[in-house]
Amino acid sequence: MDLLTYCKRLPKIELHAHLTGSLSDETVLKLLNSKLKCVHVNLPKSAEVTIRRGHRRTLEEQEMKTNCITVRLLLSIDRSRGIDDAWNTLQLAKEYKTHEIYKNLICGLDVSGNPACGNLTNYIPVLEEAKKCGLKLAIHLAEIPNEAETLAVLRTGLVDRIGHGTFIHPSSGGSQELLYYVQHYHLPLELCLSSNVKCGTVKNIEDHHLAHWRKENHPVIICTDDKGVFSTSLSEEFHLCAEAFNLSQNELNELCITAVEATFQSQHEKQKLAQLIQNELKSCTAIN
Repeated sequence: MDLLTYCKRLPKIELHAHLTGSLSDETVLKLLNSKLKCVHVNLPKSAEVTIRRGHRRTLEEQEMKTNCITVRLLLSIDRSRGIDDAWNTLQLAKEYKTHEIYKNLICGLDVSGNPACGNLTNYIPVLEEAKKCGLKLAIHLAEIPNEAETLAVLRTGLVDRIGHGTFIHPSSGGSQELLYYVQHYHLPLELCLSSNVKCGTVKNIEDHHLAHWRKENHPVIICTDDKGVFSTSLSEEFHLCAEAFNLSQNELNELCITAVEATFQSQHEKQKLAQLIQNELKSCTAIN
C-alpha cells in the first residue's frame, strides 16, 4: 500500500477546522448550481427555527452517512470583533449547553480571527467565565510573533488546546518561557501545515515547527484549518507530514492516538473513541 493510500485509510481526528473555510470546491460548485438559480428568496417568519432544525439534521445525517464519526462544535470568538461580540458568543454557548437539541453538540469555545487585531488579554474575563461554565477552550496563539500576549494568556492556565502556536518554541522564534508554560500545562498543539506555509508564517513544510515539538515528545494534532481555502484534506496533511519528516506507519498511527486525548470529550467517550481508533489501526495494518 502506498503512503497516501495508507493516510487515507487512517482513522483520523480533525480538531481544527473552521466551518466557513471547510467547503470543498466541489461542494461550492454544487451549491452554486443548485441554489443560486433563484435570485430572491422570501424567508418565512419561522426562518430561525427552520435553520436551527436544518443545522441539527445536517449534523445527524453526517453521523449516519459516515462510518462512526463523532461531530462536535466549538463556537468561535473572533478577536477582531470586540469584547461585546465575545460575551454574546459565550451567552450563546451557555444557552446551547442546556438546550434540549444542542447540549451534546457544543463542547467549548474557539478563539481565533486575525492575529494582528485586538489583544487577547482583553478577552481573559470572557475566558474565565467560560471555564466556570464548564466550557473547554481552544485558543489560537502565536500565529504571528507576539510573546507578551501569548505569555499573558498561557499564565492564566485557562487554555486547553493551542491553535497553530507557530512562534512559541525557541527554535521557531519563541522563547524558553513560552515553552515552559506549554509543557507545564501539557497543552496539545493543533498544527496546520499547508495553512501555515500558504499564509507565509512558515517557509516550507520541512521548516514547520512540528519538528521541534516532536523532538520534545510533546502532543501535536495534525489539522487542516480550512479544507476549502487551502485545497487540502486531513489525509493529504498526514501525507505531507509523513513525507516531510520521514514518518513511519507506526508514527502516523501514534498521531491518530494522540489526538484522542486532546478531544473535548468525556473520559468515557475518549475510551470508546480510543478503542475504535485502535481497532481501525489494526485493520489498516492487516490490509497493508
